Amino acid sequence: MSQSAIESSGRAARRYATTHRLSVCAQRLADEHGVDGFTMDDLAADAGVSRRTLFNYFPTKDDAILGPQPQVDADLLAQFRSGGPTGDLLADLATLVRDLMASKSTTREDVAVVHRVMEANPRLMKLAHERFHAFGEAVLSDIEAREGDAYDAVRARVAITVLGALVALALDTFVNRDADATLSELFEIAFTHARSPLA
Repeated sequence: MSQSAIESSGRAARRYATTHRLSVCAQRLADEHGVDGFTMDDLAADAGVSRRTLFNYFPTKDDAILGPQPQVDADLLAQFRSGGPTGDLLADLATLVRDLMASKSTTREDVAVVHRVMEANPRLMKLAHERFHAFGEAVLSDIEAREGDAYDAVRARVAITVLGALVALALDTFVNRDADATLSELFEIAFTHARSPLA
């Protein structure tokens, strides 16, 4: 690996760490004081960054609470668009989900806080749904590029919807059930069970 690649990787890791810390702080403040009970200045002070730094990461308080938009690894996405890694659409979409889950250091308490904040704030829930819709539309274009003339929009939307439901099930189990499994393991369990009736 070249020196520039190493430096770039280091910058990306530091940026992710700061982004994650800011989001966790925003979520905790929202849980403790309500979404309207703290300011961006309060968040910057709590996270130990300047107001300017905070706005370099998140334009609004809602964005800070929800965290960054999910980003699939570029190499993995290129592999998906070219038909990989297995050639099975649902399985390959699940690979993208696994990558997104692996990129997050999420504890059970982190997820529980987000759940409480979302349930108490319909505005955030609406924004989260809008984000999921936008992400789904981007994935649809990746599926269309992958499948070419064989592209079926209904089939693609069903696959995305099924995986979204499985992620939601894994999150619910992770937070509300007495489960020792990790979030990724719970997703795998849900995905395995879903494959049987869908086969």
